[in-house]
Amino acid sequence: MFRTSLSAVLLSAIFIAPAAAVTDTVIFNGNVISTCLITVGTPGILSTNGAMNVLSSSEAGGVSGTATVVTTGAGFNLSTSAPSTFFLAPAGGDDDVSFATHYSASGVTSLLDVVGSVTSPLGLGLTNVDVDLSATKSAGVFPAGNYTAQVTLTCE
Repeated sequence: MFRTSLSAVLLSAIFIAPAAAVTDTVIFNGNVISTCLITVGTPGILSTNGAMNVLSSSEAGGVSGTATVVTTGAGFNLSTSAPSTFFLAPAGGDDDVSFATHYSASGVTSLLDVVGSVTSPLGLGLTNVDVDLSATKSAGVFPAGNYTAQVTLTCE
């Protein structure tokens, strides 16, 4: 009987003893890549000067084109590229024309009237960019009609 009681006590101790807690860890990995994102805002508007040989967003009635640039890392630079011709122009509108761009920025980067081909370092975060374009006719005047030009904004 003593043997049965001892076995019963041992078995009941095993079944009513608290279970030991088991733990482990879950590992999370991530990689954030430095990026530069350009979002084009409003298109620019070209207007003529009094002599009708310049079309520019800087002339009275002209409007700068806008974009927003967001950087998530250091080391990015901003620049613009002037077109070599109009995307759309009336006959003779592309003859003897030279193009130039410049840009200004506000936000984490502050810039004022930078020549388009000059690269400017960008700060980390959001920068608002105003882009200007001018087209100058070296001989004659711009004929009447609709003009469209495309400026490339680069973040590298």
